[in-house]
Amino acid sequence: MSLPEPARPVVPLRLSNDERERAVELLNRAVADGRLTWPEHAERVEAVYAARVTGDLRPLLSDLGAAEVVPLPDGATEVSAVLSKIVRVPDVSRRIHARSLFGAVVLNLVSVPPGADIEVQVDAFCGKVQLMVADDATVIDDGAAIMGKRAVYGEQDGNGGPRIRLTGTVKLGNLKVFRV
Repeated sequence: MSLPEPARPVVPLRLSNDERERAVELLNRAVADGRLTWPEHAERVEAVYAARVTGDLRPLLSDLGAAEVVPLPDGATEVSAVLSKIVRVPDVSRRIHARSLFGAVVLNLVSVPPGADIEVQVDAFCGKVQLMVADDATVIDDGAAIMGKRAVYGEQDGNGGPRIRLTGTVKLGNLKVFRV
């Protein structure tokens, strides 16, 4: 008769910045849905940014129905601003997810090559997202605005330029697309 092997200790996994941002997104949705008050939200967001391992997030998210941080399904390029402003030229080879919570995200998409198709998911709550696209870009806005604004400025000729599809929801904020 052989003895069972001793149980290996469970080593807690360290959190990445992306995992913290996804946890904050869950908290943002919870306050927008009315499941958290603003003081509770602020307290939990502070705790998320102080968290070191995945287990630290469980008590912050478990009563919201999300004890684990959900990974992004397709490795999208994430650009997120919380109470801040971020200006970026993102990786345009993947889907882009721009998120703003009481902040601003400015994305320069002028470098998207002609003929390319990209999706930009814009989710803003009390924030703004501004995109700069090439003159020949075709911009298709399939997103929604709830007490917010979405606008594409400039004439759209779409002659051989990139095709940029906008999705997502803007709540109490705005999305502006400028041609440069």
